Amino acid sequence: MPSTSFAGRRPQYIEQYARTLAAYQRYGDITRDIASEQDRINYLDSLLQNENANLTNLNEVFRVRPPDASGAMELLRQQYASEDASRRRASAGTARRAAGLSLPKAQADELEALLVNPTTRAPSSARDLAVSLITEDTTPEQVEDIIGILQTQGMDASLIAQVQRQADSVARGTAASGAARALSPEEQAAEQAMQQQLEALFFAGQAGIRGGYDGQAIVERREKTAAPKGVNFSTEEQAFQAALAALADGAIVVEDFSTEEDFEYAKGLYDEAAAKQAYRNDQRINFEAEVLASRQRVAQLETARAEAPGAQYTDPGRERATRELVARGYKPDLNQGRYLQYQKSPYYDAMIQADDLLVGIIANDFELEAQTEPQRLAFALINQLDQRGRPYDIKKVERQLGKVLKGDELQEGIAFALATREYKSKDLQSMSSRQLLRDERAQAGKQEEQAKAADADLQGAIDDELLQQELFVKRLPKTTTTDRAVLGARITAAKAAKIAEEEAAASPRREFIALEPEQVGSDLPDEPATPAPRAQAAPAPAPAAEPVSRFDQPIPEGFEPAGPPAPDAAPAPKTIRKRWNADKGMFEVVP
Repeated sequence: MPSTSFAGRRPQYIEQYARTLAAYQRYGDITRDIASEQDRINYLDSLLQNENANLTNLNEVFRVRPPDASGAMELLRQQYASEDASRRRASAGTARRAAGLSLPKAQADELEALLVNPTTRAPSSARDLAVSLITEDTTPEQVEDIIGILQTQGMDASLIAQVQRQADSVARGTAASGAARALSPEEQAAEQAMQQQLEALFFAGQAGIRGGYDGQAIVERREKTAAPKGVNFSTEEQAFQAALAALADGAIVVEDFSTEEDFEYAKGLYDEAAAKQAYRNDQRINFEAEVLASRQRVAQLETARAEAPGAQYTDPGRERATRELVARGYKPDLNQGRYLQYQKSPYYDAMIQADDLLVGIIANDFELEAQTEPQRLAFALINQLDQRGRPYDIKKVERQLGKVLKGDELQEGIAFALATREYKSKDLQSMSSRQLLRDERAQAGKQEEQAKAADADLQGAIDDELLQQELFVKRLPKTTTTDRAVLGARITAAKAAKIAEEEAAASPRREFIALEPEQVGSDLPDEPATPAPRAQAAPAPAPAAEPVSRFDQPIPEGFEPAGPPAPDAAPAPKTIRKRWNADKGMFEVVP
């Protein structure tokens, strides 16, 4: 079997490698866990957004809308027509009764004409006319009118007796009561429909009662009826409003009330209102099953989101760093992480105790006082060291206190010594200083809350902007292609551009302006030819280079001017042109 014992630094290297590998795996696990939690939060947010949109649509469906003015005018016209018909029926009934109570004027005039003139008087004809006027429909009142006319005109009693016998044997009519004519079934149906429409119009609007007059009676009773003893409500209406308030999450449960009696009483009033529709139109959404079910789903999703692991933090990057610190044994949340960098120090616990002590002093506004023997010793030591005016640190304090204190008492003494030092340096023995620190911390807390709110608003605005950009991109025409030649050309061009960019970034920075090759070739002046020395003389050193452009910049390193011409002839004037090579980062001579 292979040996597992290593010599030299191999064990140290192996352990370091194992720790590095474990840290890498742990960081990956933390990253995946946070990503999974954020996916869950995003999924719940999408469900919550959809359900809120559904609830908004339901609220819009059951929203109370103002009544239609044209419909109201039509109902008023129908109401006026109905009242006019009722008046006509009453007038007709009155006319029928009046007609039955007296003889028609034309018949009375005709009967009187036969008796009034002495020269043309015809009693027998008058008797015959009176007998003919009496029929089965003749009423006793009309018979009395006929007999009265005959008696007034002095007709013989025997003739009047004949007319009376005719009336007694024939007349059976009765005068009408004068009441209006009863409505026909069709008229009754139309009248009932119109009354229902008028009632609906009367109770339309937000303050109208959905149950009509019956519901209004219950509503008025709730407002006037005092609640019974044993419940925490003054009136029935107050209990009913408490029930509606409990429906914010879609259900009335006993946890929404202070006592079970309050729950039972409010629930009973709500059930009565639901059965009789004894509620205002603007309260209707609290009685629709679809709305209540949607509210329950929203409440469940909000609860699930609040309980999800990813809801306890807003910054995934910060949470990742926090979990990594916790995995390494740190406590980033302790005392708001003010002493995180000292956690591996032996004085970390003493620092935490000192900070807690100072926080309590500032919050409760009291002075620092030594309560135990270690605290009194630490307080005396700090005062003594401050009076001497010599510099000291926590190690010196530990050595001095360690002569008489051990273990937890030593830690308590060191903590109190640190607190005393801070207490004196910040002048916390002054009440005004403590108040100033409290105000500063309160202001810092408010600013932090405002910053969080501003971050949330900014994130919302960014999300909206990204959504708009996504929608804009979706509306753009698609330019993708599957042509292998086109794709290959695009890939080659992208690689070339990337290589050029990397080379440009890696090249040394130049202090002169890089012109385009065409501009360099056209703007550079012609250089005069360099005169050649005699063949017998030693070659002269190269002259200084002329300015290469109007910017008067030196020629980069690597540029070599043209060599001397042949010694047997004077060179002709020659033009030298140079061009900037961006790939090489230098000028080149143009042939």
